[in-house]
Amino acid sequence: MKTAWHRILAPVTPGVRILWIVIAALFLARVAGTFSHAYNLYPWLALSGPGFLSGRVWTVVTYAFLPATLLDLLFNGLALVFLGSQLERVWPRAQLWTYCLVAAVGAGLVKVLLQPATPRLFVGTAPLFFAFIAAWAWVFGHEKVMFFWEMTVRQSAALLALIGAVMLFFSVGMMDAVLTLCGGVAGWCYLLVAEKIRRRQPSRRVDSERIGRLEL
Repeated sequence: MKTAWHRILAPVTPGVRILWIVIAALFLARVAGTFSHAYNLYPWLALSGPGFLSGRVWTVVTYAFLPATLLDLLFNGLALVFLGSQLERVWPRAQLWTYCLVAAVGAGLVKVLLQPATPRLFVGTAPLFFAFIAAWAWVFGHEKVMFFWEMTVRQSAALLALIGAVMLFFSVGMMDAVLTLCGGVAGWCYLLVAEKIRRRQPSRRVDSERIGRLEL
């Protein structure tokens, strides 16, 4: 339990720090554009079926890095910092960022497939939040943490996901809640496939000459 909490309270890792800076910068830029009436980032960075199909394919990624509200920035942003920093201590930075992209694209493509003609914009970091919860459960599943009571990381992750899903259901509705949860599903599928590929790779053999040196 002490080990798990030490990871949570340890300093923010460089890759996560860059990720949070990007998210915060996009939020501030959106707010500045809204109040100044100089520009509007939503049509260019938020995701919609018609927008994606008309050529704005980058929005299948960018929507997940643009917080919808200040609460989104603070709540999900802090969760990304804490959980992401734990993951970056056991993952390469490139893998962490790849995981974020997979989660964003996974939820985004489900949005486009289910609502190809719906102009309503899909935006916010919640798909990344659920993806990080999934990864936290995958990597540290059997470690103990003190949440409401002592439980495993996997149990804590399931409880956090349930609380988040209920909050989403009452704030944005069933469809957006399902789309957001797809970020976690995409992340979990990515980890499952990566694990299967890793297990199929042949183990590296050490030649006899090298073994002889080690024995000497």
